[in-house]
Amino acid sequence: MKFRIRFREMLSKRLGLVIASCLLLMASPVRAHSDHDDYYPFYGGFALGFSGSDEDCDYYGYNCDGDDTAFKFYGGKRFHENLAFEISYQDLGKLDDERGSVTTTAESSGLNFSLHGIIPISDFWYFYGKAGFMAWETDYTRVGTSITSSDDDGTDFTFGAGVAFIFNEKYEFRGEFERLNELDDNFTPGGSYITVFSLGGTFYIE
Repeated sequence: MKFRIRFREMLSKRLGLVIASCLLLMASPVRAHSDHDDYYPFYGGFALGFSGSDEDCDYYGYNCDGDDTAFKFYGGKRFHENLAFEISYQDLGKLDDERGSVTTTAESSGLNFSLHGIIPISDFWYFYGKAGFMAWETDYTRVGTSITSSDDDGTDFTFGAGVAFIFNEKYEFRGEFERLNELDDNFTPGGSYITVFSLGGTFYIE
């Protein structure tokens, strides 16, 4: 989904502070084991899954239960055995509902910033929890006797958890759950949520 100019302006105001904070954090990492530095390079990856929501959509007077394909591109840095920082672009897909002759849709995407708390299980497996925030935009369309379009954006809390398997010391396979709170503000007072389940592949950048 294309970001609108207003969304880009909103992101630019927030990204400066976020990037400065990240650079400071990465410049002064917690080095519990300095000989482990080579094992924690920068990484990037792609994940594919499905998103879903279960809310009463009071704004247009319909129920927006539904699910769709979701995907994300992500990159980050594991700078300690138990801590990593990650940035991702997420396309949350389209949630829709058909009621009689009226079809309603909501398409959401955005940038997510999160800290990961990591619990190693072995040299190859680890669990992680994540928390952060997402700068998001949602496009709304209602098609009936006429077509009504609107959009909304904001910055809201996100959290999740996952499990990862490392192989060949360069690649990683992960399964993940994420909860994106208070998106779709035009749907419900105070915002609704989107839940995402995904599988992803990661490669470490030497």
